[in-house]
Order: sequence, then structure tokens, then C-alpha cells
Amino acid sequence: MKKLCFIFPDYDKNNISHFYHLYEFLEKLSNKMDLFIIAEKFTPSNDLGSESKEIKLGNKFYIQKFRFLPLRFLESFLIILRARRLGYKIFYTHYCYIGAINAGIISRLFGGKSYYWNCAMNWLFKQKTLSGIGCKLALKLSHYLVTGGEVMKDGYAKHYNLKPEKIILMPNRINLSRFKVQGLKPKVQKIILFVHRLSKRKGADMIVPIAKSLKSNNLKFKIIGDGPYREKLLKEVKENKLEKIIEVVGAVPNKDIVEYYAMADILILPSMEEGFPLTLLEAMAMGLPYVAFNVGAVREMSSEIAQRFLVKPGDIEKFVHKLEILLTDKKIYNQFRKQETEKVKEYSLEKIAKKFIDLFLG
Repeated sequence: MKKLCFIFPDYDKNNISHFYHLYEFLEKLSNKMDLFIIAEKFTPSNDLGSESKEIKLGNKFYIQKFRFLPLRFLESFLIILRARRLGYKIFYTHYCYIGAINAGIISRLFGGKSYYWNCAMNWLFKQKTLSGIGCKLALKLSHYLVTGGEVMKDGYAKHYNLKPEKIILMPNRINLSRFKVQGLKPKVQKIILFVHRLSKRKGADMIVPIAKSLKSNNLKFKIIGDGPYREKLLKEVKENKLEKIIEVVGAVPNKDIVEYYAMADILILPSMEEGFPLTLLEAMAMGLPYVAFNVGAVREMSSEIAQRFLVKPGDIEKFVHKLEILLTDKKIYNQFRKQETEKVKEYSLEKIAKKFIDLFLG
């Protein structure tokens, strides 16, 4: 059985981010690979939770104890070194740059290969000094960068001076037994869903302008997420007297998010930056049509009809026009549902797990 040391930032069953998908992925891999899993942080799901009771991933699982950066870096180095001494020669780090830096150093000193997953258009935004340096070092020291989509590959090659042959494509994946098509239920109000971090980077500042511009009646926006733009969004909703139209639900654990997709009619993704967004995979699996800005790998992962509903970033007028079509044209709406539920099968948990395992068997 292939041995792999897998490093990721946080284990939290109530995580509101998409890390819950990662836990499902690791559970699937645990049946096929010998995994040594390292988590930088652990958050128990309740006050009585314990690591031994809650975590059932991999053959070995280590949770880092230190939060102070120098000690966290040293602890990470020592535990990765321990994994190497136990025979783990392949290191795969999901986003966390400290783990990726240490895995790169150790694999180069003592043999092995290090893979670093990163799938964000960081070159569009100024990163904080420390995280920016950390990301660049992680990219430099890792043997391979793993990312989603040709657009992302080209972006990393161009902006970080990486050789294309050192970049591996690996799509995100979706659990089609958890996210699946629900029957359409007749209702008076159409529900437009936003599921993401509430930040300008992810389009939270576009929500009110979109809602104000829509001509359709009987609409309800449900906004799922939390972040730095939350208070400003609430203020904008109040100032524009949209309290009856826009409901800011707040943070919802990903494990409980299915019910919101099930009640929605359309998803909006007005992000200025994306990689290979799991939000869209969730919508696709649920048969939920969407309108999105054409960023990152969004076009690559979308069906033919879905690509017609991708808009140039920042073009609110065109975005609203595409929404109006989905709200009024039942034929196109149903075609969209049919195509996306077929397309999403390419990204099933089982298919991507096999692709992932095959990466290390060559």
C-alpha cells in the first residue's frame, strides 16, 4: 500500500469552509493508501470532543500543539522528519505554506518528493508580507505544484516563474452521495443563493447592486457565509431598504449546507478571484443553475450551457441580464440543470480519488 504524508491546516467537523470536502476525500483515501496525516490545528466539535474519538482518518494522525510561529515551524519540521524516518517519502501539503516549506526541505535533504496544493489567484491581490513570502518559498521548495485547471496552471507559471512541467493538474472533487439533485418544489418566491466568504475578493460587495438591479418580483436572496464584509453588507441592505429581500443567514457548517442548496433556484458567484470553486461543484451536483464571473477555472469546469452564463468580472449589468434569463426561461433553466448534473460526474469523489492515487503510482 502506497505511503503518503498529507499535511493540511485545520480539522474541524463544523468548519464553514470547504475543508469538510477534504475530510471526506481523506476518508476515501484512507482505504487505499497508508496515510500519515498532519493537521496544523484541531477544533473539537463539542466541549467533550477528543482527538482520539473524533478523528478517524489515516493510519497515523498528528495535531500540532504550538501556535507561536517559530515553535509551530520547528514542530512541523520535526514531525515531518519523523514521518520521513518512518518510511514516508511522498509529502502532499494542502495550502499551508509552513508544512510545504518543511516538506520541501526534508524531501530534498533525505530523499522523497513534495507536492504543494494551491489554487488561488493570489497574483491579483497583494498578500500580507509573511504569507506572501511563505507562499513563494513553498512554491520554490516543493518538487511539484498541484492546482486545478489549465488557467490556474498558466497563471502560476507566469506569475511565479514555475516551469509548466512542474505543475500538475488535479481537479477538486464532490461527494455525489451527499450533494444530489432534489425534486423541484413549486413556491411563490424564487430564492437566489450566495455561499462564500463575505469579502470583496469573493464578491460580497456585488450582492446589493445585483439585488437592486433585478426587475423580477418575488425574489429572496439568502446569503450564507461570514467574513470582513459582513457588517458593511448589513449596512448596505438597511440603507437600501432591502431587508425583506436579502437575508444574511451567516456562517453555516459545510456539513449542513445541503438544505440551503435544496431550497434555492439559482446560485450567484460574483467572485473576483477563484481557483476551482467547490461552491460551483456543490451547485452542479444539486442541479442548481448559476451565474458567475468568468475567473480561474470556472469556464473549464462548467458545462456548455453554463458557460453562456459566465460574465466578465465586475460587469453587473450583464450579470443581472443572465439572472433574468434563468428566472424567466424555463426551457433554458431545465437544460442547464440537465447538463450540469452530467458534467459534475467528472468530478465525483471516487474518480478524483483514483486520479489522485494514480499520481503517486507512476
